Amino acid sequence: MDDRLESMYRRFTWRILSNYVSPWEFTQLREQITDYEQWCGAWCAQAESHVRRGDEALAAGRRLTAGDAYLRAGLFYHWASFMFCHDQEQFRAALAAMADAWEKAAPHLDPPMEILTVPFGGLTLNGYLRIPPGVARPPVVLLLPGADSTKEELYHLGDYIVARGLAFAAFDGPGQGSVSLQGKLGPDYELAVQAIIDALAARGDLDPDRLAVGGISYGGLFAIRTAAIDDRVRAVVSISSWYSPAGRFETMEPLSKVGQYQHLGPDPAAVMEAITLAGAAGQATVPLLQVYGGLDPASPPAQAEKVAAEYGGPVTTLVFDDGVHILNNVWYKARPAVADWLAETL
Repeated sequence: MDDRLESMYRRFTWRILSNYVSPWEFTQLREQITDYEQWCGAWCAQAESHVRRGDEALAAGRRLTAGDAYLRAGLFYHWASFMFCHDQEQFRAALAAMADAWEKAAPHLDPPMEILTVPFGGLTLNGYLRIPPGVARPPVVLLLPGADSTKEELYHLGDYIVARGLAFAAFDGPGQGSVSLQGKLGPDYELAVQAIIDALAARGDLDPDRLAVGGISYGGLFAIRTAAIDDRVRAVVSISSWYSPAGRFETMEPLSKVGQYQHLGPDPAAVMEAITLAGAAGQATVPLLQVYGGLDPASPPAQAEKVAAEYGGPVTTLVFDDGVHILNNVWYKARPAVADWLAETL
């Protein structure tokens, strides 16, 4: 097997299967793809089958079925682009198709999804918002992806949050998704998060006095950095993150290293060295939930202990002993736990 394929399946199978990819489709694609260069095209073809299924359902008046099909198409396009930035033509095409599928899905989901954009420093940050039905000015949770993930990967966790009466927003910041074509993730990413909070706080249909910020991987670290400088943040969630990712680049597998240039720029190691909670963790005083996996060598629970030792407010740390990075193998336990904590805290 191609070394890149081996790395993909060994490290990301649970991540893919926990985000709207059926085991059957995954198995079929795995049998079909014999060389990594086939990855993006094969996943795009399967995504297109979901788009066609959505079109047929919509023509038949089956709105919810159409919304689900378009939603799945968007995730399949995401996985098509995932770790495939070495081929910029295919990478960009998959990202554009993902955005198109998301636009088609938005009005047909329950509750509907509103596609949002926020200007920041010459960039356009892309996101979406879902508001629970029948709740006037609900609290709002803003979630941030990791360096190589996108807002689409957060949708399923958002389902649990919306079901508990909270509004849910997710955004790609600098270096993530299609925004990575304009600008890269840097040590001051929290300034982009503040611009998103400005946009959410200006809306009349949300309660900006009950706002939480959270994220997975890098997103969790920057959620804490945002709370350190913005008193509008009332709670923080950090999932499988770090006190600092310094030194990680040298130990990363080749498949992941290539992607870091897309997300972090020409010197990923230097960017990782500059990203830290030193001097920031102690400035954040709102409740913090940390969620970690005991089987995660990338961001082990020791990172949570280091954050908690300096954090300026109350800290709750959940460690799922059988969990991998982002808890994607035990999502059925971790995602409801995060949503429950947010609902009870806000």
